[in-house]
Amino acid sequence: MSTTNFNAFRTFSAKDFIDQKTAAVSANSTLSAALSSRQLEPKPLIKTLESSLDDLLRLRRKVQTKIEDLEDAAQASENARRRKLTEMNSAVEDVQSAFKSLELHLGEVGKTAIRIGEQLETIDKQRRIASEAKDLIYYFQDFNVRREGDEVALEKLRKAGSETEAQTATVMRRLNAISKEMGIPGTEMAKENIERFSEELETNILDQFHAAYVKGEKDRMNRCAKILGDLNGGSSCVQTYINQHEFFINQAKVAADSLGSEPGNQVDKNGSVILNPKLMRLFEEVRTTIPQEWEIIAAVFPNSVSVMQNFVQRVFAQSIQNYIEQELTAADAVSDLHYLRILTIVHEAALSLCRHLRKFNKDVIAVQTKTAGIAPIVDRCFDDLFVPYTDNDRYVQVERRCLGARVSGLLSDLNTFLENWKKAAKAKATTNPAMQVVGNLLMGLDGTSGKAKTSADSVNATPEASGIPSVALTLKMLEIHLEALRRCKELSKQGDLPRNVLTVYKELIGYAGQRYLLISLDLVAENITTLDGKTEPHFHNLEVVRVENAILNLFQMHFQTSILPLMSLSPTIHRDAVITKNEFMEAVETRINAIIKTHVDAIQEWLEIILSKQKRSDYRPRDDNMASYSTSTPTCAQVCEFLDTIHLNAEKYFEGINLTGFLSEVGSIFHMLLLEHMKKFTFSDVGGLILARDLAKYFEVVSSFRIENLTNKFEMIRELGNLYLAKPENLQQVINGGHLSRIDVTLLTPFLKCRVDWSKLEKLGIFFTNTSI
Repeated sequence: MSTTNFNAFRTFSAKDFIDQKTAAVSANSTLSAALSSRQLEPKPLIKTLESSLDDLLRLRRKVQTKIEDLEDAAQASENARRRKLTEMNSAVEDVQSAFKSLELHLGEVGKTAIRIGEQLETIDKQRRIASEAKDLIYYFQDFNVRREGDEVALEKLRKAGSETEAQTATVMRRLNAISKEMGIPGTEMAKENIERFSEELETNILDQFHAAYVKGEKDRMNRCAKILGDLNGGSSCVQTYINQHEFFINQAKVAADSLGSEPGNQVDKNGSVILNPKLMRLFEEVRTTIPQEWEIIAAVFPNSVSVMQNFVQRVFAQSIQNYIEQELTAADAVSDLHYLRILTIVHEAALSLCRHLRKFNKDVIAVQTKTAGIAPIVDRCFDDLFVPYTDNDRYVQVERRCLGARVSGLLSDLNTFLENWKKAAKAKATTNPAMQVVGNLLMGLDGTSGKAKTSADSVNATPEASGIPSVALTLKMLEIHLEALRRCKELSKQGDLPRNVLTVYKELIGYAGQRYLLISLDLVAENITTLDGKTEPHFHNLEVVRVENAILNLFQMHFQTSILPLMSLSPTIHRDAVITKNEFMEAVETRINAIIKTHVDAIQEWLEIILSKQKRSDYRPRDDNMASYSTSTPTCAQVCEFLDTIHLNAEKYFEGINLTGFLSEVGSIFHMLLLEHMKKFTFSDVGGLILARDLAKYFEVVSSFRIENLTNKFEMIRELGNLYLAKPENLQQVINGGHLSRIDVTLLTPFLKCRVDWSKLEKLGIFFTNTSI
């Protein structure tokens, strides 16, 4: 079946096929006649369709036969293809097996080749060693039979050319090793000749190196350095290069010229110590020389890093260390302070130089050589420079000694005062002139107890000259300590810094506490203990409280800003420092509180004395004319005047919470005394008005303290005074109103008893009872 017929078969339509067949029949006349008569004749159609069915059946059988033939052919082709694939797979497996076998064979051949190569290499090495051994034996025997004036064979090899010089150096290095290890009798001459020839060869190469160094021929210097490296490691070449370097020659001349001269310590216009110009120039020269030398050393020496390390070590050990020793020896002869200042500025300058060298090493040497370069040797040299001065607490001990000496110098006036005071105490004088000076100074007098004195000594005297601390001297102490802390930070190792800072801080606390603040407080405390309570207390001694509070604030600020940041790396030492500071401040505050308490006790005693002067007739006058009692009582006026004095002095000597606490304590004491004072009197109607006027005056004075709690207390006392103004029938209203409404009636009874008409009120019994507090 053709493709066209097959496609036609696939698109076969039964309707089209029937239409086609019937169309052919319609052309027949018989059918046309039938149609014309409008009657269907089926026979022609049936005959036509039956013929078509027969044709279709024949085609079907023919197609079926064709399909079966094709299926048989396809099956045969598939069987042939499978046989082919099986054969091909077998062939591929055979090829793979052959390749594996070939690969194994090639591996064995490679291993054999490697073994042969190794054997050949070993044989060649042995041959080379044998040849070299033969040459060494030959040269050794030649040295052993050499006579004076004879030219040895190795000399001929050396003179053969520049390349053979390196070979000669290698041979001589081996001969030297052999001669030192060999102990065969009869070889003494060989040893002697070998040593002599080695020295001659080394000298000759060194001369060539020096000549090339003078002319600046780096290539020739490099060749000589390699030859000497083969001969003896090149140490002599490196030593020659460093010894003949212009830098060390110039420094040696400068050191010789400055021998016996005065130290070059300089002071700027502000009086601060600055670096010796000679040492400064040396550091600048080192900064310039190191980069230049690296270019030469890198081009000349094979082991350039090692040579550069030797050069840097020589710079520090020979030049810088000598200068530093001279500077510090001279400074130590002046004073500890001068020594520490010179040590600090030298340390700063040397550290700056080392940072510069480390940066150059990081940017240049380490990049070119792929090694650590000179950084380790720079760090070690820097540590070695200052180990004699900072190791094993040497520095911090000098710092402590210097701090103690400087602070003791500041306390000279106080120490002089203490000596005079002790002498006066021993003499058991009837008066205490030293304490009188203290009182006079604090009262703002000139120290003469009323007599004019204008001498220069009294005008220029410091508070410490009278045993009193001052903020000005404390600031000087802290400035000295800050300078010591800056030196600690500069000269201490990172791990030792917290411990050194704590040591120096304890030294400061020792002087500022035991020898300054506490002594001053003890002196003032002893002075005010002589108060007998029979005279009005003065408050000039509270000046020391004001000063000491200001000083404590300075110490606290100094501790927070300068001490704690340096101790962050050590929690243990940080804790010890806080404990030390707290103990110091607690000791000072304890003495301050004792002084304040003494003043408060004196105030209470004097208030009691003033109130005791109150006359009974003040509140129960015989004359009921109010016009004659237009002002408060004399006792009230004196109390208010005293309270105003207390308030003015409190604001002068206290501030903040301390002011509030002091005035609260005084106000509470006066409140208690006033309540007890009111119970001692009997009040008439006019006396109640006088009392109300006194209480209003007290309230006005206490209100000026601007303390709400005290204001409320004295407002209650004012209302308590209304108990003596109200008529009996109005007492219930007074008791139930204002502050009195919050007080138990039984507590008001003692005050009601002070009314003149108490006996009449007692009969009422409605508002209160006879119970007393």
